[in-house]
Order: sequence, then structure tokens, then C-alpha cells
Amino acid sequence: MEFNVQQLERTNLYQLLVGCVLPRPIAWVSTQDVKGVCNLAPFSFFNVMSVTPPLLGFSILKQASERDKDTLANIRLTGELVVNIVSQPLAEAMNITCGSYPADVDEFELAGLAKSQSVTVKPPGVADAPVRLECTLHQCLTFGHGTGAGNLVLAEVRHIYVADQVWKNGAIDDVGLQAIGKLGGDRYSKAEPAFSLARP
Repeated sequence: MEFNVQQLERTNLYQLLVGCVLPRPIAWVSTQDVKGVCNLAPFSFFNVMSVTPPLLGFSILKQASERDKDTLANIRLTGELVVNIVSQPLAEAMNITCGSYPADVDEFELAGLAKSQSVTVKPPGVADAPVRLECTLHQCLTFGHGTGAGNLVLAEVRHIYVADQVWKNGAIDDVGLQAIGKLGGDRYSKAEPAFSLARP
């Protein structure tokens, strides 16, 4: 099959792109507005962007309403966030938080999740998340216009929490982490047994 992206409808292009790039890691981002209301939402356009400085990058697509998602609005206002890594036992709760809710809804409470007080930023983390990365906004880049336009958030990592049970021999144990990834549609992938290849 060959596809001319200029001739594809936006929905079809989205499905094709997310079907190509997988599994995608999930940034489960917790933020707080200026009134102290917490927000929690997952984003699967996510990865490490730099080590010096330590930057994570994730993209928040613009909604049909043209209103910024609460996560993006909070980050722009406060400059603070926590990226929580989603383990398999937290998948159902994560899925609950991906709904579109009013700004005054606390998704922690909605999903029955305990909060963990952060060390360097105001937004709390997900207490049961095996890894929490406390961050401040480094830069936000906007691409395109209308529904599906991207807002690339570059977040500088200030503090990292790793649960004892996933820390082995001086590194994060990927098997113990049980991280899940996003596939196309409503599908997710579990961390499967890994294989190794020596770098040349």
C-alpha cells in the first residue's frame, strides 16, 4: 500500500501514524492548577529528548473544541508537572483518567488513586506509580492549527523516584517495572521478555 498523506482525512492519517509507531510509552502526567485542583491524564506521544539537560518530551494534540487540554493549560500557567510511568496494575486507572472531564474534576479522585507529595514541584505524583519524574517546563512548541495540531512539551527533569521493587543491581529492572505501551485504537501492550543485541 502507498499513501499520499496530503490526500488522507485527518482521522485516517492519525490511525495510520499511531499504527506505525508502536508500542509507544505512556507519560501519565499530573499537574495542578493555580487553585490547587489536580489533573491527571495519559499521553502516548512521549520519549526522552535529551540527557544534558535531562528533558522529556510529550505532545498534547489540540481538541476539536480548540480549548487547551487541562494538562497543557496547567503546565503553561504553573510550569510544573510530574510524569508517572504506567505499570500494568495501573492500566485500568490510567484508562479512566484519559476521559474528557471538566477542569474542576480531580482525576486522582475519579480513578481512586492515592497521591504522593512531590519533592521539588507542587503537583503530586501517583503514589503507586513505580517511577515518578518531577519536572519543570523547559519549552512548549506548537505545530499546525486546528484539531490534531501538536503542542510539544519539553519538560526538564528535576527529581526522580524509583520504587525499591523495580531497582535492581544499580538500574531499573524492566521486567519488574511492568510498563505498558500504547498500540493503535484501544489496544495496549505489556512488557514482554526482552532480547539483547551487543552494539557493534
